[in-house]
Amino acid sequence: MEGRYGFGITAAERPGLERLGAEIQALGYDELWANDTRRGSGPATLAACASGARSIDLCVGVIGLSQRHPQEIAAEVESLGLSHARLVLGLGSGSSRSLALVEAGVEELRRLLPDVRIAVAAVGPRMLHLAGRLADLVLLNWAGPFRVAESRELIEAGAAEAARDAPRVAAYVRVAIGAGANERLAREIEGYARAPFYAAQIAAQGAGLIGVACEDVADIPAAIAPYRVALDSCVIRALPDGDDVDAWLAVARAAAPATLDT
Repeated sequence: MEGRYGFGITAAERPGLERLGAEIQALGYDELWANDTRRGSGPATLAACASGARSIDLCVGVIGLSQRHPQEIAAEVESLGLSHARLVLGLGSGSSRSLALVEAGVEELRRLLPDVRIAVAAVGPRMLHLAGRLADLVLLNWAGPFRVAESRELIEAGAAEAARDAPRVAAYVRVAIGAGANERLAREIEGYARAPFYAAQIAAQGAGLIGVACEDVADIPAAIAPYRVALDSCVIRALPDGDDVDAWLAVARAAAPATLDT
């Protein structure tokens, strides 16, 4: 059974975020995701979208715990007035790749924000196992459908060790559309492949088996279908041809749930 469906943007201050939030909700997406970047805060970007997106989940994917302390993260969430009921707070190891840092960060944020759902970003087997023990949601990245299935086994093993139900599994699925789509996806893959832990994952799967590049938007439903079946939450992580709200929304419209289900 196909699960939830999300749309992901990079965090940044840009005009029109309220309009973006409103249209993402109107298009039928269940979740709106924003990651922390050097250009902006994930929670702050979601807060700017929230007045337009009044009912869907707002998901941070993710904050690196090597860069930001749990107390700082909790203080920002509270200062922005983000709804705890709708918030999914994504955490990752950042540049440290430390399991202990993630475990401690999750524990601290559960104490500080007990009613907020926690997602953990995981790539390697040890982090996947840990996420199965701790998280409400596990966020994968650069994982094709077969890698999703392999990752789920490790997540479920971690959950079984902790005698708890396995968390939901989500993943960013990079999607580029229109002229230059293949080149945009290739550039994104090349950028991530510079990081050793992503390089190994990308090499093991083959760059041609991860992400979606469709010059003809009519090809999008078939390209995304295997991800929707494999995941509890399929997050369209757009690769637009510009960084303004209209460029992001062009991808959102092309991959909207109603378009896929026709």
